Amino acid sequence: MNASESRNRRIDGLDEVTTSAIAMFQACSRRICLFAPRLDPRLWNQPSIIDALRGFAIAGREREIRILVAESADLTRDCAALVALHQRLPTALQLRQPLEGDEWPASHPFLLGDDGAILRLDGDGRLGGEMIATEAGQGRVFQIRFDTTWERARPMSELRVLGI
Repeated sequence: MNASESRNRRIDGLDEVTTSAIAMFQACSRRICLFAPRLDPRLWNQPSIIDALRGFAIAGREREIRILVAESADLTRDCAALVALHQRLPTALQLRQPLEGDEWPASHPFLLGDDGAILRLDGDGRLGGEMIATEAGQGRVFQIRFDTTWERARPMSELRVLGI
């Protein structure tokens, strides 16, 4: 095991994942990126997660939360709090879906901070994951994959609220 691997930390359960995600939001200065084949409502409807995302989004200019979701069919029902936040702050919190046939940035969900930190989530109904140290250098690889898919992905304009 090399030095950067020893700094990686396993997390398990809703409380640890929530705490780790919020710590990442607080450490970011400009951008948060999230990729998930499907968003887990147990995590993404947590009031503390929504509050932390809202706090990040309104704390400064040019802040972005980019969420790339492969399966969006039940997003309004399953993650209503997140969708409501997107509707209130559509410039800061953006939702996109990869185009059919495009390669996903990873086979598992991940949260990526602009400092290179990665929270690699287990997915498949398990609430757990691994915090990957920024020194590991993997953040750059994840960012490139995410950005490539993001640029080609379609905005989820059907989630916007139409106002008069």
